[in-house]
Amino acid sequence: MTRQCTTPPETQGNVASYTAVQLAATVSVTRAFGYRVTPAALLAGAAINAGTHAAIDRGALLLWLAKKTGQTGYIEHCQAVRLDADGAVTKEINGPGSAWMELDAALHRAIGIGAAAVTTWLTTRPRRR
Repeated sequence: MTRQCTTPPETQGNVASYTAVQLAATVSVTRAFGYRVTPAALLAGAAINAGTHAAIDRGALLLWLAKKTGQTGYIEHCQAVRLDADGAVTKEINGPGSAWMELDAALHRAIGIGAAAVTTWLTTRPRRR
């Protein structure tokens, strides 16, 4: 199995825009509900999400985790089958409908929950003055 980037080269800059939109949405939603999240907490959660998002989408981290958890067989077995422009059947290890994409999405969700927990903890912990 070779290391592949799941993000096409033309969209690899999506991490910055994704993080900016996520920050704006977080501020909007929390303020709409009357909460004030500290800037340090927002930046910590955003840094966790952005850093891990970029690392996961490059593929090496996902493959390492798959090996550690015994999921490489799942990635190799559950591939998407497509027809190319000439009508020939091709397999994609990391395209839509593949195990790679399912594991990628699950890992993003899990890390997002962790980043939200860190943000919440940093916002609600007692501060020393």
